[in-house]
Amino acid sequence: MKNFFYKNLGLKLLSVLLALLLWVTVMNVEDPAVTVTISDIPVQIVNDDVIKSRGYGYMVESGEKIDIRVKGRRSVVDRISAEDFVAVADFTAFSSMKMVPIEIKCTDERASEITWTAKTDSMAIILETEDTASKSILIDRKGNVKEGYYLYEYSTDTSLVTVKGSESQVAKVSEVKVDVDVEGMKDSGDIEVPVYAVDLNGETIDSKKITLEPDVVTVHLTINPIKSIPLVVKTIGSPAQYYYTGETEYAPQTIQVTADAKVLNNLTELDIDITITNEQEDVEKQVNLEEYIERYYRNLGLKVVDQNTTMGIKVPIIKMEEKSLEVKPEDVILTGTDEKYKYTVTTLWMSKVLVRGKAEELTNIEVSDFGLYMDLTGLSKGSYSVQLESTYAGGLQIEPGKMNVQIEEIIAEPDYLTAEPMEE
Repeated sequence: MKNFFYKNLGLKLLSVLLALLLWVTVMNVEDPAVTVTISDIPVQIVNDDVIKSRGYGYMVESGEKIDIRVKGRRSVVDRISAEDFVAVADFTAFSSMKMVPIEIKCTDERASEITWTAKTDSMAIILETEDTASKSILIDRKGNVKEGYYLYEYSTDTSLVTVKGSESQVAKVSEVKVDVDVEGMKDSGDIEVPVYAVDLNGETIDSKKITLEPDVVTVHLTINPIKSIPLVVKTIGSPAQYYYTGETEYAPQTIQVTADAKVLNNLTELDIDITITNEQEDVEKQVNLEEYIERYYRNLGLKVVDQNTTMGIKVPIIKMEEKSLEVKPEDVILTGTDEKYKYTVTTLWMSKVLVRGKAEELTNIEVSDFGLYMDLTGLSKGSYSVQLESTYAGGLQIEPGKMNVQIEEIIAEPDYLTAEPMEE
């Protein structure tokens, strides 16, 4: 055994050394050391209230993002990305040169197997006077409420937000907004949402660069059901004399509105009024339903949700047909007569009744339909031309003419049978 270990000892040691060198060579060929650059690692700012407490704001001149060079075996380096590094600028270390050192840490579990250096190791800042501004809140609605419902109203519990920060950062603020997601909602309620600021390009401004007060607001949502309501056009007034209205045409005949559920439950129709006073031609009109309902139904809180908000209306104005009927003495009833008179009715050229109305209503009319009479109250012996009157209460327009009446006094004849004898 002793001869086995010591025989050719030099060759054996050389073999081990060569094997070791070969292993190192293979390892370097298969997994060589490499150096890579990782770019745009964001730098977190902490303790910047040190600057703000002195009444200053600041603007980052450089160092918001950094690039680092990472060195190590390829198998390790290839797994490393920007997310594995944390870069922090702690403002408690702020120097008179207006530089803040940047500390870099690697969070990967194999961090001990690599080395890294930053191309920039400090954040450069510019001190500015702190500024404030007030901005109104804009609500950016996201999504849609449940079908059959409508987002009737939404508002915040505060209308203004105070923006604080450096002059340059405050100047960048174009709008202050909140996002409200109403997707699938059907009930009214309140939700709390964060406030954020955007620049002129709509890009969100880093909340670490400015302060928003308040930074959270409550949004009040009013969600009401939608209902399709019949529309009814009603004419106001009457057309010119001897004219009548035909059947009114209009569209649409229904409209979708939203309001409180109690209001909608009691709402059966919406009346749309159109004036036709003294008109002699067809009345055509377009009505903006949104404006009309806002004006005349404001007390109900109705809001139009239909896309079609223009209503077309046509009211035909038709001239009446005329028909003249001859009136005979037997067609007239005498009223207000006295027993001591005899009345004889005769016709004149004006002894007619002029009837106006729809053509179909004039077809089968007769003089007896109008209840013509002559009121002779207070008239004594003589000849008179008396205006005819009528008891008719239908839809036709009538103009009775006149008839002549001769009134004679009745003279009683002596009763000879009852006369007393003459004395001799």
